[in-house]
Amino acid sequence: MPIVKIAVMSDLHCRLDTDPNDSIQPVGALRKFEKINPFASLRTLIAQEGIRADLLLNPGDFANKARREGLQEGWTISQHVGGLLGVSTVVPVIGNHDIISRREGAQHPPFYYVQNLDTNFPFIDADDNARYFGDGFCTIKTPLAEIIALNTVIEHTDEESAKRGTFSQARIAEMEQRLSGSLTSPLRIALMHHHPIVHSGISTGDNDVLEYGDLLLAALGRLGCKLVVHGHKHEPRLTRMNGITILASGSFSANLHQFGSSFANTFHLISVDTDSPGDLKGTVSTWAFHYGHGWSRAGDFCGLPYLTGFGNSVPLETVAAALRTLASGPQDRYSAQAVREACPSLDLLTPAERETLDELLRAGRLSLYARRQGETELYKEFSV
Repeated sequence: MPIVKIAVMSDLHCRLDTDPNDSIQPVGALRKFEKINPFASLRTLIAQEGIRADLLLNPGDFANKARREGLQEGWTISQHVGGLLGVSTVVPVIGNHDIISRREGAQHPPFYYVQNLDTNFPFIDADDNARYFGDGFCTIKTPLAEIIALNTVIEHTDEESAKRGTFSQARIAEMEQRLSGSLTSPLRIALMHHHPIVHSGISTGDNDVLEYGDLLLAALGRLGCKLVVHGHKHEPRLTRMNGITILASGSFSANLHQFGSSFANTFHLISVDTDSPGDLKGTVSTWAFHYGHGWSRAGDFCGLPYLTGFGNSVPLETVAAALRTLASGPQDRYSAQAVREACPSLDLLTPAERETLDELLRAGRLSLYARRQGETELYKEFSV
């Protein structure tokens, strides 16, 4: 079964050491103290867990408040991580913190830094860069997948225009017309900075969702795109909508302040089964960074569990029935292996589907418990 592994690191927000503490990844941070340095700690995690990927996606905000040095640091870190993972391609898009749209009296136009950072940024091909900055989109074709890179800050020219992501109806129509019939890979992924669906949470409301996000998703669906990856909100979330899986990547290294007790800085690895008929199937592994401790497999209060998934086609009541049958045995506890054998699709459930399943099981006094290693065990509640 061919599996494509896609790493995601978003919203580094690399800042100057003299700037406000909006990020825990300042430019030039000492890397020996890895428990307080997300990049240095990630190097160790990749080596210890043997993490490998085919692609690395960066949904933007490499810099914080359009600092040129932060933009350079964030892109350098991303390329280094791509090398450690053994990826064939690093694919970025730009975020609102990467452009000079809010800095009053700036010497350069908003896109000056991102268009002159390097000859290979954001993309190696000059035509791709011209389309991305001119039309608002381009397609990056790799041997394993085609990535539709969307520029959701293309209209950000000043303080007022930069308040929310933008991708107009005209751009959506042009994108669909231009790309129809040109995409050939069975795995098509859309990458953008801003979120196309409402993303309210404990940290903020939502007044910066893409204005025509529903129309954009519909067009992407017609183009055969079944996976969307974005950043911006810092709070990780996995959602399914109209057959499309949407991963809101958590922030790699923004300072989450008081919200860090509700969710964490995160790094993700999507494993996609490209041979699955119908809906795209796969899992998402998530690691969380805790300042002073470094990276570890995500647990409670990290935004996403260590292991979740998408593409389940088995009715949840059928899943619950299989687990009830398993629990009809004499034991009070059933191992992760037994659970997986009874219900192979369990790892493909989204967090929302898992919550529904938990409610169905709770009615029969059963409880699923997911360990940090991604192993899910089944317990009988109130057993004597």
